[in-house]
Parts: sequence; C-alpha cells; structure tokens
Amino acid sequence: MAPLTIRLRDGRRLAYDDVGDSRGTALLYFHGGGDSRLTRHPDDRLAAEAGVRLIAVDRPGCGHSDFRPGRSLVEWATDVAELASALRLDRFAVLGWSAGGPHALACARVLRERVTRAVVVAGLPEPERFGLLPRDLQLTLRLARRDPRLVHAPLARWSRRPTAATCDSDCDRAYADGRVEAFRQGSRGLAWELHALARPWGFRPEEIRVPVALWYGKRDRVCPAEIGHDLAARIPGARLTLVDDGHQLLFARWRDLLVATRG
Repeated sequence: MAPLTIRLRDGRRLAYDDVGDSRGTALLYFHGGGDSRLTRHPDDRLAAEAGVRLIAVDRPGCGHSDFRPGRSLVEWATDVAELASALRLDRFAVLGWSAGGPHALACARVLRERVTRAVVVAGLPEPERFGLLPRDLQLTLRLARRDPRLVHAPLARWSRRPTAATCDSDCDRAYADGRVEAFRQGSRGLAWELHALARPWGFRPEEIRVPVALWYGKRDRVCPAEIGHDLAARIPGARLTLVDDGHQLLFARWRDLLVATRG
C-alpha cells in the first residue's frame, strides 16, 4: 500500500502510514537505521486494540520521504511538528527504535509542549558514549561523521533482503520488507542520518522534561542495556524497563510498547 505524504515548507515530501484507531492516542513511530515506516509489527490491529493511532514516518532519504543532506536531529523535530500540524494533532506521543531513539528524544526536547510521552526502544547513545556499541558499528559511525560518502558503499549492502529461509515469521518478513523499502532511494539517506547521529545532537538528555520510558534488552548486542542505564541516570524522571530480549525486542514487545506510550 502506497504511503500518505505531505509537503513540508521547504518543498520536500514526508511519507507516513496512518493506521490503528483513528480516534485513539496519537503516536508517531520512528523506525531504526536502515529501516522504514514498514519496519513495525505486521499486525496493525494491535494498535487499534491498544487505542493507538499509529503514524509511522519515513525519515529523509528513506522509503518515500525526500532526501535532505546535512539535516540534524533538531531539524527532524521541526519536520515532525509540521506533520503533526498537518494532521491537526495538538499533542502526541513518540516512539523510536534503535536509530529512531535519538530522534524521539529530540522531539521530546524540542517539542516538549506537544509531546505527551517519549518511548525509546534499544536507542543509540550520544557520540561520546559510542564506546558502548559494537566495534563495527562504532567504525561506521565515525566514518559517517567524517564524511557520509565514505559509508555509501558499505551501507548499500544492508539493503539485501534476507533469504526466504530466514523469514520464518510474519515479523521477520515485515523486517525484511522494511529494509528493502528503506533503500528505495539508495544508501545516502542512511549515510547522512548516521552523520547526524555521530555529531553533537544539539541538546542534552538532562534537558528533557517530558515523561520518558526506556526499554532495553538484556541480550541486545547492538545497543546494550548499559545505554539504557546511562540514559535513565541522566533524563529526569525516566523509567527503565529491561526485558529478556535482543535488539528485535520492538517486535516481541510491540503490544506492551504501544500501551507504554499511553502512560
């Protein structure tokens, strides 16, 4: 199904899916790095059952959203504010997985009067804490910070769809579909996103004043639980939930995460 789109003030298209309970709690979902709006639990009835209006957004250069070089996390919050206004949403929650985590925190900091709650699921840390990440991801982020063009070719390999043999569930297939959709425009969107994530974010977690729920997996080797402990100690009032899952806890805990966005 083709996504919905809006035109931002600068002329770019921003693409999104709008599913679930149309009268429910508005939730803007931010996918992981190398993923897209399709990278979510495949059964959108779960959102409806949770009383959530789920708005899954493609970030610049991913899926059907137009590419923007040099964007920052703070500028992403501006895009989100435009989308929310176009949808006539005065207030809304945000949920970000993996690379989407910092994007959710940016919205919590910049749009704090409009954000009711932020949920971060296995989110990436600030650049000064990249030492908590696996070495290969650290290297990719450092190269992207130096020059996004250095990681175009390596990231292009991420677009390869998993083989049918490894897609043994609907969630696996949803993840594979989301990955293919993410690279519809090539790898430069992700390259510039990693560039933004590896540079100063433009805000500090200590400045966030909206309620934040942090979910991390005890068996996550991509974004280890230590990142959650660090953020919980720095974000005022943040609540950390540790579960016995890996990085794909987004799918395993989708129903619980939807409920968490409602407080």
